[in-house]
Amino acid sequence: MEDKIEHYIQEITNTVTIAGLNYDVWWLFKERESRQKYTTTMNKYLMFFTTAIHAHFVALIIALYRLYENKDNTINIPQLLQLIEEHHPFSAKNETEINEIYNKAKPLWVKVAILRNCAFAHRANKLSVSDVFKKANVTPDELRDLWEITKQLINKITYSLNKSSHAFNLAAREDTERVLADLNSLLKR
Repeated sequence: MEDKIEHYIQEITNTVTIAGLNYDVWWLFKERESRQKYTTTMNKYLMFFTTAIHAHFVALIIALYRLYENKDNTINIPQLLQLIEEHHPFSAKNETEINEIYNKAKPLWVKVAILRNCAFAHRANKLSVSDVFKKANVTPDELRDLWEITKQLINKITYSLNKSSHAFNLAAREDTERVLADLNSLLKR
């Protein structure tokens, strides 16, 4: 059972990392400051950047959704918590702390689930994409917050189990900025 729990933790940690990398790229392309700085470059390659923005956003939504879905035939945080409860229950204090963090994530995840279920993985036939976004009422900061809360949750779980934690130190922002800066330089020649 230890191997299964460790496998779940590794898979969830990888998904958290993927969510963060996609958030980095998507948000760099979308945020006002970088869009102003790289407008000429992004307009020169409009279809690429339009497609990249969409792809990174969808990848972010899918990764964030996957973390909290509660299907018993998938690897997700609720199933991890159930496995741990069955085989290595947390102390009452750790369980309370884990539940508090989980309860912060859940309302944000519900917003992600609306986007995933009604606009991206499935397409609701009674709502426009605009209506889905209105219904979800999610902000970029909330997507980032769900990612941050999830890192905190995983580290609380793993620390409670075996006094370990994950650095989550991979980022894509700097590389993406360098690509945009390099393209900018090429266009100015």
